[in-house]
Amino acid sequence: MLSKLVQSPLVVGLAISLLVFGGLLGLRLAGSFEALELAVYDWFLRLRPNVPADARIVLIAVTENDIRRQGTWPLPDATIARTLEILAASRPRAIGLDIYRDIPVPPGHDALETVLRKHPNIVAVTKVGLIAETSVPPPAVLRDTA
Repeated sequence: MLSKLVQSPLVVGLAISLLVFGGLLGLRLAGSFEALELAVYDWFLRLRPNVPADARIVLIAVTENDIRRQGTWPLPDATIARTLEILAASRPRAIGLDIYRDIPVPPGHDALETVLRKHPNIVAVTKVGLIAETSVPPPAVLRDTA
């Protein structure tokens, strides 16, 4: 009975298909296809039609020239506090702070905490890692506010 089953083209095709599927799934889970997947994703993004940017969204970046002009990195808390106050004056719905601030950078730490408390629409980035050593918590004043 087993020899007849093995001779069946349907069973052989199904077995080969399952082996190939399992092998490809294993390679994908191991990360072997990551570079190819990212290249294809980038290619698809480039194929999208040009859509005008949303004027309601503004991105403010800290460039290398900004850091040279400031003369220090990381930026002091006072500089970030002053920047957030200027942005908050425009009454945006949300402000995202994508600079880790789990450790105070003097001067101006109290001013930064005051600004973060005063404006609940400011959201600071945090990093969630698999272990505590790879995590970066939000600023102390924003902990337990999520």
